[in-house]
Amino acid sequence: MQFITLQSIAVVMAGLMVGNELAVSAFVHPQLCRLDDKCHVAVSKSLALIYGRIMPFWYALTLALTIGVAFILRQHQSSLFFAAIAAILWSLLILFSIIKLVPINNQIGQLRLESLPDDWKDLRQRWDRLHAIRVSFLAIAFICLTVACQLPARC
Repeated sequence: MQFITLQSIAVVMAGLMVGNELAVSAFVHPQLCRLDDKCHVAVSKSLALIYGRIMPFWYALTLALTIGVAFILRQHQSSLFFAAIAAILWSLLILFSIIKLVPINNQIGQLRLESLPDDWKDLRQRWDRLHAIRVSFLAIAFICLTVACQLPARC
């Protein structure tokens, strides 16, 4: 029973994260690009600040839950394989985010509306491209976690 609870929480947390990140990529940022520059930057700054506070905990919690699932599934080879792939992907995505996306997010958070640099849209586009890569691998990690949680029931 405790294992089913852990699996459920892990899948829900991971699914919500992937859904959130996909929504940012597919819906939020494309709409921001339609706004005038000052409004776009103001909203982007606000989002960068709130996500900068929330996402590190969400990513860490999802990784911890995935590792917990992998640990419990260690006796099921095929399930462990998928859970381990998911955990490795979450770990790599955290590093990718820290190295590539967080510095851009910090720059966006420090933009001044009254003196926007000429290349600020290039900065946004670079973040969006890197974020799309992250979303793709988040989806793969989520699928692996979901498969790992489904396989023991079939064994």
